[in-house]
Amino acid sequence: MADWITRTIGRLGYRTTQPTAITVRSRLTARGALLVMFAVSLVTCLIAAWLHANVIAGAGFVAAAILAPFYARRDALLHVVISAPALFLVAEILMQTLTAQGSSSRGSVMSVLEGTLLTLADVAPWLFAGTVICVAVAMMRGLPQCIRDLRAGLRGEPMGRTPARSDPRRGEVRGATPRR
Repeated sequence: MADWITRTIGRLGYRTTQPTAITVRSRLTARGALLVMFAVSLVTCLIAAWLHANVIAGAGFVAAAILAPFYARRDALLHVVISAPALFLVAEILMQTLTAQGSSSRGSVMSVLEGTLLTLADVAPWLFAGTVICVAVAMMRGLPQCIRDLRAGLRGEPMGRTPARSDPRRGEVRGATPRR
């Protein structure tokens, strides 16, 4: 009995003397990462329109493009990389629609179209830099494996498993039945 108490107290004492470091990062699903990217893009586009400074919208896109692949799960990286510029476009169109000026429907449509095109032209360097950074962060986190899994899935192979290699020296051919 005393041996059990000594072991238990020893384990508890050992745990409390160790420094605790938080090493767990939250991992977002593809939908969560895309929602965060859209929300950050929309908020920064609205702030940029309010302050008449499109640099804020571009910086917001770059921030979202860095953080989304960093906090997304590895299997969601392909979705994040592909959708980043499209989400900014949707956020910009929504912002232009919310802040459009014009009394008729034709006037407001033209206002949305002109505002969207002018803002995209002004923010183009930020979009390019953010997309490149997004791809770079995703490459470091495992984007090539996501692409390999996609290709394997398109070929009809099970996900996450590499196919068995054939060995021509032993007379094995891929897809052939084994000799008996």
